[in-house]
Amino acid sequence: MAIRRRTSFILAVALQVAVILGMIAYKTSILMMGTVVDLAIEPVDPRDLLRGDYVTFQYAISEPRRSLVTGGAVRNGETVYVVLERSGQLWNAVSVQRTVPAAGDVLFLRGKVAGGGLDSGVTADDWNRAPHARIRIVYGIEEYFIPEGTGAALDLGGRTVTPFARVSVDRKGRAVLKGIFIDDRRWPSPR
Repeated sequence: MAIRRRTSFILAVALQVAVILGMIAYKTSILMMGTVVDLAIEPVDPRDLLRGDYVTFQYAISEPRRSLVTGGAVRNGETVYVVLERSGQLWNAVSVQRTVPAAGDVLFLRGKVAGGGLDSGVTADDWNRAPHARIRIVYGIEEYFIPEGTGAALDLGGRTVTPFARVSVDRKGRAVLKGIFIDDRRWPSPR
């Protein structure tokens, strides 16, 4: 019995370690082999009492107009693919698709509709009557943890340069946040 318990314990620990290492390898592969894009951001909240300092923000591409959605209305919770196009330094959304864009030189982010879809009180008629209304999409890269005590230092007042997030995107639209930049300098600055 003791050998069986010990073996079960070792297997449980090994499984947990394997899962953690798998997550690290997954994120590292996106960072190493993904395409790097800069996306305009709008910070929301710099502090969480339980988790420490971090910045929660949304991207300029987080709320595209309904008119960018191809193939009709989308539902909340639906996976969508936001096709990006470079405009100067930053990348912008040019279309939102329900299916993975065709292979080629198209760069896209995979996200989920979090608001403004048909399940949020919006009907198909409302959707068609308001093409300039917006949907909200989350990409899973909306939080960025920072060194303790630096969250309150985030001040965007009077900035002439748009703050942006540098993101690495793989061929399947999965993304990993690499860093935040303000006035073209990494934020928070290394100590």
